[in-house]
Amino acid sequence: MSSREVLPDKKGRAYALFGIPLKRILIALLIVAALGVYAGFLLFGPNSLTILLGLQEQRSTFERRIKKLKKENAALQKEYFELKQLEPDQP
Repeated sequence: MSSREVLPDKKGRAYALFGIPLKRILIALLIVAALGVYAGFLLFGPNSLTILLGLQEQRSTFERRIKKLKKENAALQKEYFELKQLEPDQP
């Protein structure tokens, strides 16, 4: 007889794989599968690491754009006030 054969014990329960009950093997496989699905959602789902990294890159892009627009705005305001001083005062 090989160790892979199902053998009933004195109470009629079936055992497999070195005396480990089939029920425990099934429960362990279900837990491993559930953990695998959970890890898959963490890695590839809507809350994944790739989403986080993409959002960080988008944030840095927006921050660079904000700095550029602030500089442009300051230059335009300076030009506006210079032009405003050239105009005669209106009552």
